[in-house]
Amino acid sequence: MLNDKAKLESGMQNLGFENIPQIISKLLIYKDLLIKWNKSFNLTAVKNTDVVTHHFLDSLAITPFIKSSSLLDVGTGAGLPGIVIAIVNPDIKVSLIDKVGKKIAFIKRVVLELEIKNIETHHNRVELLISEEKYDGIISRAFSNMDDFIKSTKHLIKRQGVWYGMKSKKFLNDEMVSINKPWTFEKLDVPFLEAERYLVKVSNS
Repeated sequence: MLNDKAKLESGMQNLGFENIPQIISKLLIYKDLLIKWNKSFNLTAVKNTDVVTHHFLDSLAITPFIKSSSLLDVGTGAGLPGIVIAIVNPDIKVSLIDKVGKKIAFIKRVVLELEIKNIETHHNRVELLISEEKYDGIISRAFSNMDDFIKSTKHLIKRQGVWYGMKSKKFLNDEMVSINKPWTFEKLDVPFLEAERYLVKVSNS
């Protein structure tokens, strides 16, 4: 039975990452903070033993496909996948938005503890977010179906920008029928996670 550090190391090697020790040290601190705060703030329903696979490796698996220089993570919850993406890609400007204040408070604590320089936070509903600078990527892990996700964020995305949706198998059957923009998807291989995962990419063209 691998411990969390070994599982992260093995999983990241399988996914082809570099700078693994530095990333792991930050993710383990993040995990400890998440477990500690979760006792009071109900940040995630994922069990402590599953945080590495269901949250971290799940988020790490999508990072090679994120080609945006500015990324908005909508309904970020406990900061996923935005915080993981920001740690791995310090050159990407990552914005995290959630309507729940305690979740944004937690994220600010993580950002402070890990000294992450490329994250900004918004405590707001995404429909009400006003931003002078539009994003070339907008991502959601569990915000809503893709159609609602696109409609609620279309005022924030650049021309030729990309919406990214983290989905399971069932998205293919129903969610994408109403999408009238060009879209593709990547089948993800998430180490230690016995479930089908996909990253949907919808182009704003």
